[in-house]
Amino acid sequence: MVSSTRRWLILASALLSFFSVGLTFFAVPPLVPQLMARLGLDNLQVGLLMGSIAVPAVFLSIPLGAAVDRWNARPAGAAGLMTMIAGAVLFALARDYPVLLIGRLLFGVGGLVMNLLLARVISQAFAGRELSLAMGLFNAVYPASMIVIFSFHGDLLRIAGWRGELGILAVVVVIALPFHLLAIPSDPRQPAKVANIRPAKRVSRPLNLLATSWMFFFAAFASVFTFAPQWAGGGSKGLLTVTAITWVSLLCNPLVGHLIDRFGNPALWAATGQLILAAVLALMAARLLPPLAAMLLIGTAAATVPTAVYSLPSRIVSPAQIGFAFGFITAFSNLGTLAGPAAAGAIRDATSSWPIVWGALAVIALIGAAAAPLRLPQAPAHEPGSSR
Repeated sequence: MVSSTRRWLILASALLSFFSVGLTFFAVPPLVPQLMARLGLDNLQVGLLMGSIAVPAVFLSIPLGAAVDRWNARPAGAAGLMTMIAGAVLFALARDYPVLLIGRLLFGVGGLVMNLLLARVISQAFAGRELSLAMGLFNAVYPASMIVIFSFHGDLLRIAGWRGELGILAVVVVIALPFHLLAIPSDPRQPAKVANIRPAKRVSRPLNLLATSWMFFFAAFASVFTFAPQWAGGGSKGLLTVTAITWVSLLCNPLVGHLIDRFGNPALWAATGQLILAAVLALMAARLLPPLAAMLLIGTAAATVPTAVYSLPSRIVSPAQIGFAFGFITAFSNLGTLAGPAAAGAIRDATSSWPIVWGALAVIALIGAAAAPLRLPQAPAHEPGSSR
């Protein structure tokens, strides 16, 4: 059992580490003019550079998820952060596109390790005690990191230049490393016991449903972020309108987590969030919502679904399988991230119709809501008030 003080220290460390992941992840969009001007990149190369960070998640989420169940969290997290540092430094010093891409991929591997490891550590530290609130705070870090890097990019660029800005982001990861070593307890895994669990038993029906629902959510949600700026008017106006999603998500994630802890049933919250997303997309298709109102409402779905989904693995699988469960659903979410915007873009190219694009995405979100695992195992690994 983790003490009350220690679990909040663990959460604070996890928030700092995950914040450093988000800062570098969102560093590419503001730097597009510099990367194109200084290194001669075209739009396709920039797009591949941005999306390449998800490639490790597609192929490595499941094996790394199983691995973090075996690894000691303290050195494993240190290795993940050092991999991130290496990738960030390589990216900052790169003189050509292949080195940029390698740095981005390397950072993606380290960031994936931290994502899976921190989700497992938080699930265990807060098992039965304010878990959803902790996950709400954890999920709020990503929109916060995007807001920070977008807001301070101009100042950092003016003071340090684009390479210096990337170097400063790498320093944030360096700062997170000793805090991680201080906060995360040493908890050697028991590989023999974990190894005896057959993979077929790990992937239960509720976990399959959760992964499927999570995939359809990201297929729709990533498409909104990709194409809504154009729909909202394009240029800085469109970008500013879409950032309303992140502000609502940042403010509401902890609140949603608190409400889930109080009223329970995170699967129902996840399904409800996707229904909200489907309804808003349908109203967008029907031209019944102005862009800002639509983005604010989508922000409520962005706060509800991730917090609820991250609260579910510890209720579905045993403590020895939590890392695997997060890896499993992460692989599916990244498949949705890759496939959803591509499908939406193809529809847009074929029809030039925003109503058809938003209508198709509404159907995708609706499928995600229907797939939510509303019937959980009768004896889940962790329930509020249960012993460990």
